[in-house]
Amino acid sequence: MRIAVLADIHGNLPAFEAVLAAARREAPDLLVIAGDMVNGAPDSRACWDLARGEADVLLRGNHERYVLDRGTPAGEDAWSGPRFRPLEWASEELAGQFDDIRALPIATAIGDDVRVMHAAPTDDRVNLFPWSDDGAVERVLDPASEDLLVRGHNHLPFHRHLADGRLLVSVGAVGIPLIGRPEAQFGLLTRHARRGWGVSHVNVPYDVDAALARFEDSGYLRAVGPMAQVFRREIATGSHQLVPFVRFEQRWREATGATGDDDATLERALRAFLALS
Repeated sequence: MRIAVLADIHGNLPAFEAVLAAARREAPDLLVIAGDMVNGAPDSRACWDLARGEADVLLRGNHERYVLDRGTPAGEDAWSGPRFRPLEWASEELAGQFDDIRALPIATAIGDDVRVMHAAPTDDRVNLFPWSDDGAVERVLDPASEDLLVRGHNHLPFHRHLADGRLLVSVGAVGIPLIGRPEAQFGLLTRHARRGWGVSHVNVPYDVDAALARFEDSGYLRAVGPMAQVFRREIATGSHQLVPFVRFEQRWREATGATGDDDATLERALRAFLALS
């Protein structure tokens, strides 16, 4: 049996199309999309529609939840202001799709020995890394008893055997890979009769220029403002930009006394952030 697992597309349609083509060439028995199809690059609706048409198994991630929670008491923070304009764009694109998104699980079993999840069996935001403590990882994964545990969320491909004997696989990211180069990624799982499950991490070159052009062609860069620039830079470099910028902005505000919650203030913070790199 062969299972192709894709995750973290984040509205990057050229990357998604390239990975789908590469995954289909492997002739998997199942194609699984493990959440975060939306929010980041401009094409959330197109990625959502394509995912629904292509996936044999479809999960939702924390960014789908953000779309559902926006404008409700469940929303984290206020979900308003210039920092959340990418989410506003995605939410407007996905209007009319909320019930279908809400119906998706965040984890599911495949057969008796595989569980695929966005981040963890009962939590769509848990961070797990190659260096995470075995005990902490096992506690997070405890609700799942399967031998093979497959996830996305952290945009970093790895696999490791846990102390309890289970195999944990993180498949990396399709739309916003964070490996230091802009290559899309997916995971290919193959069950061998005698050796059990094998794991291949597949990197897929794609038309990055086309993905970056969509930021302007779609009107996204103009409508979303500074945060669109951050996402665009993340895609262009294949490296962490969003989280470092958010952390930098907080320190920058403390150092400068800036208090405005508007595009101009956020743009100043972004210029200061980019000057460091």
